[in-house]
This record gives sequence, C-alpha cells and structure tokens, in this order.
Amino acid sequence: MAGVLDHQSMGSAAMIAYYLLFAPFPFLLTLASLLAFLPIPDLMDWLLRLLGEVVPSAAVDLMRDSVQRLVTRQRSGLLSVGIVVSVWAAANAVEAFMQALNRVYGLREHRPFWKTRGIAILLAVGVSIFTVLGLLALWFGTQVSHWWAGRGGLGPLPVQVWDTARWPLVLLLLIGAIDQLYFVGPAVRQRWRWVTPGAVVAVLGWVATSLGFSTYVRNFGSYNATYGSIGAVIILLTWMYLTSFFVLLGAEINAAAGERET
Repeated sequence: MAGVLDHQSMGSAAMIAYYLLFAPFPFLLTLASLLAFLPIPDLMDWLLRLLGEVVPSAAVDLMRDSVQRLVTRQRSGLLSVGIVVSVWAAANAVEAFMQALNRVYGLREHRPFWKTRGIAILLAVGVSIFTVLGLLALWFGTQVSHWWAGRGGLGPLPVQVWDTARWPLVLLLLIGAIDQLYFVGPAVRQRWRWVTPGAVVAVLGWVATSLGFSTYVRNFGSYNATYGSIGAVIILLTWMYLTSFFVLLGAEINAAAGERET
C-alpha cells in the first residue's frame, strides 16, 4: 500500500479513467458495425447484457443507447470512423497507463514520442482483441452448452463441465490482456510471464469490486437523484476509476515481487 501512495496510483487511476471515458462508445460502435456482418441475431444485445453482469447497469444502458442512436442513423463510413476514433481514444488511455507504470517502477521515459505512441496504439488494439475474445468465448460457450443440452444421449455432465470451464478461460484472457500492459508498457525490459501475480490480483480484485459496486448502485446508490441526467456518466467514470486502480495495484505487486529484468 505504501507503493500505491508513493507513486500516486490513485491520482493516475483518475487520469486514466478520464481518458477511458472516451474509448468505449466508439469501440462499441465499431463492434456493433462488425457484428452486423455475422449471421447471429441480437449478438450485440447479448454481449451488453453479459457486460451488465459486471458493469453497473446504468452505465451499460448509457452505452446501449449511444450505440443504438448512432447505428440506426446508418451514416456512411461509420465503421472506419469508429475504428480510428476508438483506437486513438484507447491509445490515449494506454499512454497514461504507460506513464503510471513508469512511476511504479521508478523510471523516466526515454523512448521517443513516435515509439511510445506506436506502442500505445498496438497495446490498445491487443487489449481490445483479448477483451472481445473473452466476451465471444462466453457467447460461444453458451451456444455449445445449448447444443450439448439438446443431445439427449450426452447427459448433463458435459454441459456442467463446459459452463464451469469457460469462466476460467475468460479470466485467463483478461489476465493476458493486462500482462500485455505490464510487459510492454514500462520503459524497461520485462521478463515475459504468461501469468503474473499482479495480473491475477488485478483481474480478481476488479471482478469482485465491479460486482460489489454494481450491487451498491442497483440497491443503495442514488446517483440519478444526486446528479440528474449525468448520473450514468458518473457511474461509468467511477467504474473506470476502479478498473484503472486495480490494474495499477497489480503493477505494484509485480514491482514488489521483482517481475523485471534490470
């Protein structure tokens, strides 16, 4: 905890959350445009409902309404614009992460701007791919479960095994996404590990805190009464702050454990 205070991780998490606020809407717009080419009805709605299991429902409703308004307008070039804006916005957040990771490791940024920007863009794309794969793994897992359940001779055991196994798979994909940040982000050579203790703590802590925050907002929160129409934005920003904080907390754990080559 001393490292979190010394390296101003809470302040860094607030800055990262601000940059992250601009990324999910064009990302979801791009995802919705891409999923429209797949012969799968209501896949985007299913993914948003699944996201609502972790993200506060008010924030998910805000994302859904924004995407639906843009998609129903059917503007030309929507996909290409969405890709460019989402990658650029996500790269801003990743670059803020990189600066925070340098503070965690006590480093000064020596890489030129073009290199850090390029790394930030690549990391934004890589983390997005891992996230989408995690969501799609849950969707395909559900379809496989239905298929197994419809095969009368297989019995319930394969369905139960798959329903249990797909969640660890999603957690591993999220851990892999965060480890990309830990490995490539700081201005120092890192020892590559497929699973680091910091990434495990970050993912598990993020899941637990997100579920707790969602429960609080659903049952006890009064953001709409306090903030009016921007209550959903405040909820989303708070959730992003918690997400950023746990990623940085994981970096602190890795730094303390010596996950670095000197």
